Amino acid sequence: MKGCKLIGRIVKVEGKCPARHCVGEEFDLTLYSEEEDKTFRTPNICGFLYNVIFPYLVALQFGGVFPWEKDKDLYTAGCPDQRKVIIEIRRVKSGEQAYSTS
Repeated sequence: MKGCKLIGRIVKVEGKCPARHCVGEEFDLTLYSEEEDKTFRTPNICGFLYNVIFPYLVALQFGGVFPWEKDKDLYTAGCPDQRKVIIEIRRVKSGEQAYSTS
């Protein structure tokens, strides 16, 4: 989608995360830019968790929705290590704020 970013936020951690993720941690997960010569790289996120969310990032980035999610600009996923870490991925359109700062 033109002008959108993907922002991930860790919303739950059960027990100890070997990658040391913590609640409230945020990542810019945007995959695509309309700008010429601009490439995005994988953020500082556990490779196993990134592997799980990557297909959903692609769908969100290019306008896809998930019928089981009430908010069509949101996807929630869990870590493959027994869902110890839960991440919300939000599609943020130009001019919007991903999460409130309050």
